[in-house]
Amino acid sequence: MKRIFWLIIGIAVGVYAVTRLKKRAQVLAPESLQESAAKVAAAIRHFGDEVREGMAERETELRDALGIDTTTDTREDYR
Repeated sequence: MKRIFWLIIGIAVGVYAVTRLKKRAQVLAPESLQESAAKVAAAIRHFGDEVREGMAERETELRDALGIDTTTDTREDYR
């Protein structure tokens, strides 16, 4: 009886470990890594766009406050 109990416990632990390892392998698969990297890159790009937009708004506010003419400014976008 004692051996059967430990056999069942061993099988249960083995099944649990194998399922956890399969899930971990899927997460670390190259496709998942590429998707994660793409999400991070998109988030960084979005953050950069928001910063540039805020810079442009603040520059406009400062130019208006200082009375600087913006029509003579020939600079392009910050990118």
